[in-house]
Amino acid sequence: MKELFADNFSEAPLWWQDAAPIDLPGAAQSGDTDVLVVGSGYAGLSCALELAKDGMSVTVVEAEKCGFGASTRNAGFLSGRAGVSKQINLEAAVGAERAEQILDEADEAYESLQSLVEVEDIPCHLNVVGRFVGAHTPKAYEKLAAKAQEYNRDGLGQYHMVSRAEQKQFVDSDYWYGGMFTKNAGLIHPSRYHQGLMTLCQKAGVRLVSGARVLGIANEGGAKVVETSTGSFTTREVVLATNGYTDDLSPWHQKRLIPISSTIVASEEIDEERVLAALPQRCAVIDTRRVVCFARPSPDYRRVLFGGRARFSPLGGQESAEILHGYFKQMFPQLADIKVTNAWSGYMAFTFDFLPKMGVHQGVHYALGCNAGCGIVMMSWLGKQVANKILGHRDRPSAFEGLPFKTQAFYAGKPWFLPVVGNWWRLRDWAEIQRAKLQFQS
Repeated sequence: MKELFADNFSEAPLWWQDAAPIDLPGAAQSGDTDVLVVGSGYAGLSCALELAKDGMSVTVVEAEKCGFGASTRNAGFLSGRAGVSKQINLEAAVGAERAEQILDEADEAYESLQSLVEVEDIPCHLNVVGRFVGAHTPKAYEKLAAKAQEYNRDGLGQYHMVSRAEQKQFVDSDYWYGGMFTKNAGLIHPSRYHQGLMTLCQKAGVRLVSGARVLGIANEGGAKVVETSTGSFTTREVVLATNGYTDDLSPWHQKRLIPISSTIVASEEIDEERVLAALPQRCAVIDTRRVVCFARPSPDYRRVLFGGRARFSPLGGQESAEILHGYFKQMFPQLADIKVTNAWSGYMAFTFDFLPKMGVHQGVHYALGCNAGCGIVMMSWLGKQVANKILGHRDRPSAFEGLPFKTQAFYAGKPWFLPVVGNWWRLRDWAEIQRAKLQFQS
């Protein structure tokens, strides 16, 4: 399939063309600090910014370049309540009262991010354009209808069902059996948003240190000593914000997170008319399969970005792109001729109950577990909530604080089971789709 790839094909994220990760070799690599944050993604930077604005000295240490991880590799999806419970029955998981609190706080988190971008004038192409979730079978449509009813309990009516006959208003494809459209969602340039947070942190006096992997955290008297590969820091508080890149620095957190790779491919530039013909509402399209796929327009509406789980075992960029392009052709056959310029991957952190987490374990604060589709909003929000907890600036605890942070027997942070489970999910998706086709044709 060499004809699939453009001559300038790259395995670097498309976002890095105008907002690449940053190395800060001149930053001080040891010393004293009020709070040390491990990880320079959305959670870490949001936490650091909130603390620094309140006058605390803050250091963020990053093992790679600042922004190397999923914060500059993701698809740029924004949402409120629809992002935190799509895989589960939230009320059954946490009870009716806690479920309502979680959904309301997720909406608050989404509004908070929009406000920050507007007030600080971060040039990150934030567009509130909604989101279409396509049902891969009629049964999936029924489940979406139940979700829409759950989300609409806030009385705002921002989630409505779209029949198969109506879905071309949102996506020019016959692949789905209708779906759900939500107004309460949008798109962003994730890397530009990340760099905007970095700039705000630097202006507020946050010390950013790249290329410094944390090797250990020790308690000495009333302080903590954090050893890194380039030096050591003495601090009062430590915040762990490593998400899908959490390693054996903290085995307790590592065994409660499942790192799952997701791949995105970007098309070559094409006419804006072709992009908007396929995606007339300019919004993202996500499907309901267990092995999810999604599409969105680029910020300039000259490309289509398409992503999902190509395989549940390591693959190169070109191999992943070939697999994903096969799915893309099924969903958008009218765009099958366009070539791919970029294909890249990044790690998301799933929790075993599919809910984001914040809390404290053995004196270390954490904001982890964005799962799929809500990372930008929820990691930004939970980082801010951890900061407010440290500062004591809260009227009430976060609804995400204190949720059980479960693991499974024989799991230590390396998801050896993913290829088996992933292939089983893929088989079930395929069987359901084939059954739905036969029923529809008859």
